[in-house]
Amino acid sequence: MRIIHLSDTHLGYSDYGRFDSSSGINQRELDTYSAFREIINFIIETKPDLVVHAGDLFDSIRPSNKAISEALEQFSRLSKANIPTVVIAGNHSTPRQKSTDTIFKILQYFPNIYPVFNGFYEKLKIGECTIHAIPHTYSDDDLKASVKKLIPDKNSKYNIMVAHTAIRGVQEPSWGEFKEQTLPLDSLLSDFDYIALGHYHRFLKIKDNAYYCGSPERFSFNEVNDKKGFLDVRLDDFSVKQICTNARKMIVFEPIDCKNLDTYEIIQKLEVLAKGNIRGNIVKVIFEDIPRTVHASLDFQKIREIFRESIHYEPIYNWKTDSVSSTTTSQIGTLSEEFEIFLKNQLLDEIDSQEIRKYGLEYIRKATETEIEI
Repeated sequence: MRIIHLSDTHLGYSDYGRFDSSSGINQRELDTYSAFREIINFIIETKPDLVVHAGDLFDSIRPSNKAISEALEQFSRLSKANIPTVVIAGNHSTPRQKSTDTIFKILQYFPNIYPVFNGFYEKLKIGECTIHAIPHTYSDDDLKASVKKLIPDKNSKYNIMVAHTAIRGVQEPSWGEFKEQTLPLDSLLSDFDYIALGHYHRFLKIKDNAYYCGSPERFSFNEVNDKKGFLDVRLDDFSVKQICTNARKMIVFEPIDCKNLDTYEIIQKLEVLAKGNIRGNIVKVIFEDIPRTVHASLDFQKIREIFRESIHYEPIYNWKTDSVSSTTTSQIGTLSEEFEIFLKNQLLDEIDSQEIRKYGLEYIRKATETEIEI
């Protein structure tokens, strides 16, 4: 029995305001489609017995027409190839209210595609395998009730659990995201032949039979050093192999100590950094101990020119001060991150949250560019 385990494709995600010249589509959005197609191509070529998508197929509960089109095209390929595919809804794809319709319903019309999106545990029988699926639920009570139903089927040769959640008792897998849910570690029963987890964007073994596959694309600088991809799992001789995708590269350069540098010397150091492979990459530069007067005199037009071949350039300025504490940190250049943290603390409807995020990040980008004359 061979399984492909993927998750957190976030189709339709967009950021940084950089658009592809030929299609007019946000470059980061295109990156999500490219990674998804890469995985589907691998699946079609290698023909596993089962595919499991562990949640967050889309980045939003109301994905764009383009994101929907991309998803349907790839699921159609899997359907025609007679490869059974289970896909569960994650927190990004689940509306807050049960009355709100979901695009997942359309996947029911594809033969061999099994969407699980009703906010509660479902058991699917596929050949010799029983799938125990817990999508993102509508309440903690629904999640607790779903966990109680996690009983392996003794009449099946293989029992596979799939869930989109963080795990309590494990330090790493938590984003602190809006609507994030958690499962207790003891719910990951050893009686399951394999447990496919989604939500955490890093490849991680939780138990001998339980894994996060991670996301196939990078979505934050927290993932800068992570290998991105999906898992090729074999149950009979139990093995788990990570298959890497061609994810967009992110680079965080070593901080520049600006304490004794003038503006010309800082520009020189930036030119040295940019001589590396920044073309098509997303880069972050940290300016340590930079005096505010030096910052105000920087040639921002020149900096823009230095990093013009990158998809996105993000500066962090840690100001020099005369107090006992040598520096304070300003989030100039990372206002978008602060804005997203602010949104997570607001009691907003998911639809409102996504719309406010979209327009807020765009206004922040425009305001920042105006301020630094880009």
